[in-house]
Amino acid sequence: MPARVLPFLLSLVMVTHGHAAWRVAASENRSSGHGITHLEKRLRSDGHPREVTVELLVLDPTRTRLKVVPVAEGQSVADALGKSGALAGVNGGYFHADRRPLGIVVMEGRETHGLERSKLLSGVLEVTEKRARLLRRAEFKKTKALREALQAGPYLVDKGSVVAGLNARKPAARTVLLADRHGVTALALISPVTLAEAGQLLATPQLFPDLPPIERALNLDGGSSSALWVSPRIPLRSASSPEWKRVINAVGVFPKR
Repeated sequence: MPARVLPFLLSLVMVTHGHAAWRVAASENRSSGHGITHLEKRLRSDGHPREVTVELLVLDPTRTRLKVVPVAEGQSVADALGKSGALAGVNGGYFHADRRPLGIVVMEGRETHGLERSKLLSGVLEVTEKRARLLRRAEFKKTKALREALQAGPYLVDKGSVVAGLNARKPAARTVLLADRHGVTALALISPVTLAEAGQLLATPQLFPDLPPIERALNLDGGSSSALWVSPRIPLRSASSPEWKRVINAVGVFPKR
């Protein structure tokens, strides 16, 4: 299927952020024909001089599956995902200076690091053969069906609403997993925003009418670790954005077996 580009301009949408009025200044929709659609939106606000870019990889769950992919020391997210056979992906979770993970990591059914209790690490990506979903830490249970898992946080959106108490300082790039009531629907890279702004934007359905309703949004390792990559095998190469700081794992999108 050829790539589609469907631009539209200046659709005004109100977002609760002081007295700022966010609007979609431009939007593009490109389908890869591989179960992935790339959406790019540029948002502007009368209350802020900066423009916010939102890039989304929207997934067809009948054609794609998610896996946690290790990123070796000195390797880039693009290199790791490319060698793994992924179609696309983003950077993964947090880690210590010595590259030990923060929180649970399960890859191909093997746990490489255990669950941690931390205010930051409030959510878990859980992947089974049936689906990928976002869970609260207290909801997560290790079962024989578990194939992949990655702990991260904080939650930006829960039950369709922005999570209270998110940091409203330090705009930066943010990598986010999005889910509707059935499971994970998209991977996103948003820049530059605070955590509070990211939650407010994602909890505003009018900004994302081309997405399933966002029930949950889980923040991954962001800032200079943020990366979004699409394989040159599919016609979405312009979607790729490299990280500036090395990471230890990534969330990859693969063809469903």
